[in-house]
Amino acid sequence: MHQKKQSSLEGFMNRAAKLATLTGAVAMSVVSLGGISAAPALAQSSEGAARGSSAKDFFEPGAKIPDSVLKSGAKLTVKRNSSPGAATPRLAGSVTDLGESCGTDVLQKTSGAGKTTLVLTVSQEVAVQKSGKGGIDWKAVSAEVGFSVTKTYKVENQTRYEVPQGKNGTIEAYPLSHHYQVNAFGGVQVYKPVGVCFNQWTS
Repeated sequence: MHQKKQSSLEGFMNRAAKLATLTGAVAMSVVSLGGISAAPALAQSSEGAARGSSAKDFFEPGAKIPDSVLKSGAKLTVKRNSSPGAATPRLAGSVTDLGESCGTDVLQKTSGAGKTTLVLTVSQEVAVQKSGKGGIDWKAVSAEVGFSVTKTYKVENQTRYEVPQGKNGTIEAYPLSHHYQVNAFGGVQVYKPVGVCFNQWTS
């Protein structure tokens, strides 16, 4: 009886391992089809994880960079979409335009040893981030800001980074969003994706 249980357990673990391998392969295919590329000049490591930032995980370019993304000697480059999308939304009187903010979730990342040129290209759909208290009519919020707050918007741009001999270079890409506050709904915060923030440094 003990041998049968052990055999059944081993069979289950083998099937789970195969399923995990298959799931990983499918996930890699989805990332590949998403149009995100990181192409260092030499064969460097590249990784990325598309996630949505919460509405609190943003910082204004030029302001203090959060400790989670702060790196010694890092240079932050803010780039709006290379292909302009929709026209500037027509805001209702209850909406306050608070300018642009960088998210803190990494959309894409690449790194490599110098001397080399790292190239990071991002083209990805990113969801609008929003926050508010209570039951909020998001269609009404969309009408206030002049665009749908329940859709995704493409962010796309590219950066190059020269890495000197004897140094390791890294580039991380975060979503660049335009920040609006909708006062008619108790101060709802809305972040519409409009570009990419590139953080690059050597170590």
